This record gives sequence, C-alpha cells and structure tokens, in this order.
Amino acid sequence: MLRYAVILLILVGVAPIVPILVEARIGTDDRANTAQDEVHAGSGPRTHRISVDRRGHYVADAYLNGRAIDMLVDTGATVTALPVSVAEDIGIFLSPSEYKHPIGTANGRVYGARTVIDKVRIGAIRFRNVEAIVLSDDSLGVPLLGMSALSQLRRFDISSGTLVLVQ
Repeated sequence: MLRYAVILLILVGVAPIVPILVEARIGTDDRANTAQDEVHAGSGPRTHRISVDRRGHYVADAYLNGRAIDMLVDTGATVTALPVSVAEDIGIFLSPSEYKHPIGTANGRVYGARTVIDKVRIGAIRFRNVEAIVLSDDSLGVPLLGMSALSQLRRFDISSGTLVLVQ
C-alpha cells in the first residue's frame, strides 16, 4: 500500500510539469511551431505565428491565389515581390513591355512589372488585393512578403524567435 501512495505522490508532483515538457518538445520542431494558428471566436483578431528558421529568416507557408508558396517575410521590403515563375504559377502573366519599373535591390537596379495578387492566405490571416512587383527569376530567387501586405495587419511583432501576425 505504501508503494501505491508513493507512486501517487510522484504522479501528482509531475503532472503539472508534463504540459511544459510537451510544449518544449513541440517548440524544437520548426514545422510544428511554424504552423501555429490561433483563431479567436467571433470577430476577434486572427493570429498566426512563424518561427525563425535556422538561417534567421521567417518563412511563411502562404497560399497565393490558392497555390501553396513559401514566402520570406521581409519587413524591409516596401512591396511584396515575386519571381516571374511564381507569378505565372499563381495565374499572373505579364508582357515584356510591362517590366518598366526600376527597382533597387541588394544586387543592383533591375526592372519589374507591377501587379496585384488577388488573395494571399497565411494560416488564419487573409490579405486581399496585395500590390506586388514581379522580377525576373535571376533578380529574385524567393518570393518576399513585404509591407504592401503586412500593412493590412493590425500589428506584427517579433519576440523570442517568433514572428506574430495579428489581423
């Protein structure tokens, strides 16, 4: 009987710690942490959390016009930017004459075409009519989610390696 009492005391003592240990274990899995969404009941804010990756970047699992696209969240980019191959994948086709807008990039000056992405979804977050610039694949290797989308949020902040988007 004493054994059962000791086991019961150990279980009661360990029980409050189990959720913390489980949460810490989940936190080490980048993909599990990246996909955390919180949708509040009613008309409250929608929230999405993105964990920093191994390179120090915040990469969102986004849906552009219904197509799954990984996007680098770039708060320093004025406008959302897409490589031409991604633009075409989501149904945006531009003529060569539309590539007339000079853009300053880290690799120098290039020319892009202005467009609008009808729908962007990241977890519970929804953006509509996002202004974007399309650049050649050589000029831009990865799609960037810039301030033309992020300015549609109530707020965003970074804390403890997690970017939190609130709409």
